[in-house]
Amino acid sequence: MSENSQDAGGTLRQERIGGISVYVPTGEADTRTKRLAPRLATLAGARIGILDNCKEFADVVLRGVAEALQREHGVAEVKFWQKSYLGVPSPYAEEMAAHCDAVVNGVGH
Repeated sequence: MSENSQDAGGTLRQERIGGISVYVPTGEADTRTKRLAPRLATLAGARIGILDNCKEFADVVLRGVAEALQREHGVAEVKFWQKSYLGVPSPYAEEMAAHCDAVVNGVGH
C-alpha cells in the first residue's frame, strides 16, 4: 500500500512495510541535459576551491589533492569549504563561484 504526503520540499512517497509506515528516500531522476562549465586553459595561477563533504578521510584526501595541484600544476591559491553534513546541498556555491576559477567537490569513503 502506498500513499503520498506533502511537505515543504515536495511530494514524499510513503509505504507500509510489515505493518510499519515508512518514507521512501528516493525522488525523481533529473534527466535533463546540462552544459558543463568550460575547462580552464591551464591550472597555472588558478584559484581552486575544495568542498569537503564530511565523509571519513575526505579532508586527508583533499589536502593531498590541494598539495599536488600547487606543487605539480602551479595553482596559485586553494581555499577549503566544509559542509556540515554530507547529505545536504552546499550553502557555499555562490561564494565559491565568486572566488574560484574551478572547484573540486571531494568525497571520502
